[in-house]
Amino acid sequence: MEIRGITTKVYQADDKVKSQTNKSQEPVKKDKIEISDEAKALQSDSTDKKLSEIKEKIESGFYNSEKVLSKVAESILKEISK
Repeated sequence: MEIRGITTKVYQADDKVKSQTNKSQEPVKKDKIEISDEAKALQSDSTDKKLSEIKEKIESGFYNSEKVLSKVAESILKEISK
């Protein structure tokens, strides 16, 4: 009885067949999202309003008030003590 070892040629041929079949297949389609112009406009309006409110508060000194500064300090202390 003769025992032969497994040759790599069998596996190489199999790999070549697999690579050839992958090349003939269409590329995989990926998900895509589209945002309408109306949605973009709504987002832009909302962002513009928020930015103008923030600018007004900065100019009026709201963020330098004792009330705001104490809230910020409390939040920092809570975060540190975790």
